[in-house]
Amino acid sequence: MGATSVTGVSGHGSVDGIQKGSEHMSLGVEKLIGPRVVAAGSATIGGGGTVTVNFPTLGGVASDYIAIANDTNSTVAAVNVTALTTSSLALKGTAAHVVNWMIIKAGF
Repeated sequence: MGATSVTGVSGHGSVDGIQKGSEHMSLGVEKLIGPRVVAAGSATIGGGGTVTVNFPTLGGVASDYIAIANDTNSTVAAVNVTALTTSSLALKGTAAHVVNWMIIKAGF
């Protein structure tokens, strides 16, 4: 015989009354895993070999974050992150190539 409800036959979950902490407390993945992606996207490097990407201002300081960029064309030279602030990212690479980028909040 199998269960017919995910909450049990009494209407309450099996941990009802056993769970520690406030009933309003939630546990999200951001509390389980420290580093997480806070911004990501793609940009096309212009004719001068550079592009600046703007994103919504992040909390804290730039050193709280890690920037990663990857050129989508595997036959060209690598792309470099030349500057990172809490609201922009500067990339340098080969002109007219699309670059995928992401900003990661470092820490635990």
